[in-house]
Amino acid sequence: MQSRSAGAEFAVVVAILIVASAGADASAATGETRPAAVASDLVEATIHCYGNYARSGPLTGSIDVTVAVDADGHATSATTPSGAAERLAAAAQCVGTRLRYRPALADGRPVAASLVIPIEFPDLPTVRGELQRVVNYCHAPWSESEVWLGTQESGDMDARVGAADSRALEGSVNLVARVGKDGKIKEYELPGGVLPWMQDAVKCVSDRLEFYPARLRTQLVESWVLVPLTFGLSDQQHLGAEMTPPKPRSDEATIVAAYRKCYPAGETAMSTIAYRITVAKTGRVRRVELLESSGHAALDEAGACILRSLAFVAARRNGRAVEATLNWPILVRPPG
Repeated sequence: MQSRSAGAEFAVVVAILIVASAGADASAATGETRPAAVASDLVEATIHCYGNYARSGPLTGSIDVTVAVDADGHATSATTPSGAAERLAAAAQCVGTRLRYRPALADGRPVAASLVIPIEFPDLPTVRGELQRVVNYCHAPWSESEVWLGTQESGDMDARVGAADSRALEGSVNLVARVGKDGKIKEYELPGGVLPWMQDAVKCVSDRLEFYPARLRTQLVESWVLVPLTFGLSDQQHLGAEMTPPKPRSDEATIVAAYRKCYPAGETAMSTIAYRITVAKTGRVRRVELLESSGHAALDEAGACILRSLAFVAARRNGRAVEATLNWPILVRPPG
């Protein structure tokens, strides 16, 4: 039985070889001639090579790549037109050599040939919203000040601002970021030598910034983009500007009224709570963000309510009112 089974298997193999040989002879007999052609996913290969080359800077545009294909369907070389941008050319050549091919036929037999493939890379993501507003929010233009409202044990609603550094921290940096299909930054890179305050500011920007994602034809794709960030508001970068921080403009009666309006009825607790506030050029508190909770949600909300109820003298840069964001702790307690 085993001998007959082995013989049957051998017969099948021989039959397959005969059929294959007959097919090849038939193809050769017809004298079919055709050019080499791409036999794998062009978009997949493009995205793969784009990811490898776009990390060092934005990469977009289209370019033709000429690929030499041998008789087995393997790419043996890929070239691009002279004068093409170096990274664009390298990325296109990567695509050309990564693809699989159907070899050309001449008189029905596979032969070496070449073909030209147009390669298109994704367009660049664009910022959704106002970039400079996000930068301004994330950049504290002076060293942290101690600012308190209602700190006197006697119950007086005192407001005072601690000494602030009048020299702004200014500078610019190119943020190279990978933007996902959802428009969020997934990772980013910074050049060496960036100061700690700027590292913190850039992290804040990357967490908050949103984009319209890039597309490759009709498909949303991850992509790299270079975003120039300018911190500070002086015309000459890396130089200090004369800055004064915001300060409360509301009088004592207004502060007392804010405490009475915002402090939760029936409560007796008190706590110093840290917020981050953005004061518009008009002196209005445009945004209040809780930094350190008191552990009591009602007190946290009361502090935010008090700050929104107050008016401020806006921050000034070289004598002109500017929007500013800084940390602002406040003592929340029962009104006097």
